[in-house]
Amino acid sequence: MSELLAIVSRDADYYLMLEHILKEGGYRTMLIDVPSEAVPTVEELDAAAIIVDCQPGSQILSDIAASLKERGLASEVTLIALVAEKTAYLDILKANVDESFTRPMRPERLLSYLHGAIGNSADNVRRRLLPIFDDMKLDTKGRRVLVRGTPINLSPIEFRLLSALMGDVGRVLSRVELIGIAWPQGAFVEPRTVDVHIGRLRRALKRALGRDVIRTVPKVGYAMNIV
Repeated sequence: MSELLAIVSRDADYYLMLEHILKEGGYRTMLIDVPSEAVPTVEELDAAAIIVDCQPGSQILSDIAASLKERGLASEVTLIALVAEKTAYLDILKANVDESFTRPMRPERLLSYLHGAIGNSADNVRRRLLPIFDDMKLDTKGRRVLVRGTPINLSPIEFRLLSALMGDVGRVLSRVELIGIAWPQGAFVEPRTVDVHIGRLRRALKRALGRDVIRTVPKVGYAMNIV
C-alpha cells in the first residue's frame, strides 16, 4: 500500500490539485480542514507526512509542530510547509519543519523530496535513512550522506542533486529538471553550472566509494547507476 500523506488546508481546490500531483507520484492523500485534528488523525491512521498550506499570519504550522513534539512524533512524521507569498519566513524556521516550498512551486520538487524522505511504498514507512547501496546511505533528516557510517561533506545544492537522482533511481533527469529541484525558484542557472556541481558530487562520492555511481547521458542529463 502506498504512503498516506495528510494535507492541512482550508482550500478545497488547492487540495484537489495536490491530490492529483501526489497520486501520480504514488501516494495516497487525505484532507484535514480542521488543523487541531491533524496530529491526532495522523497518529491514528499512521500517515507518513503532514503537508501544511501556510498562509500569512497563520499559527497553524507552529501549532502542528508543537503538537508533534508533545506527542513524541517529531522524528517520526515528516512536516512540510507549502508557503504562500508574504508568509513570514522566520515563522517557518521557528516551526523547525523538515522542508518548505514557496508557492507557486514546481511539482517535481515536492515529489523528489518525498521520494527521498519517505519513499512511496509501505516498505519505506518513516525511514530516515534510505539505502542507496550496501555501503552508502542518504540521511534525509540530517541532510547528509553516510558512506560506511562516515559523513561525506556535500554542499546544500549537491545534496539536493543527489536526493533528486535518488528520488527516481535509474531515470535520467535533464539539466532543466535538476535546476528546478536543486536551486531556488526563479534563480537563473546555466546548464554548465549543473555540470560543475554534478562533477563535484561525482568526485566526492567516487573518493568515498571507490567507484563512479552517477551516469552521464550525453545531451540529455544524469542518472544514478543501479548496477
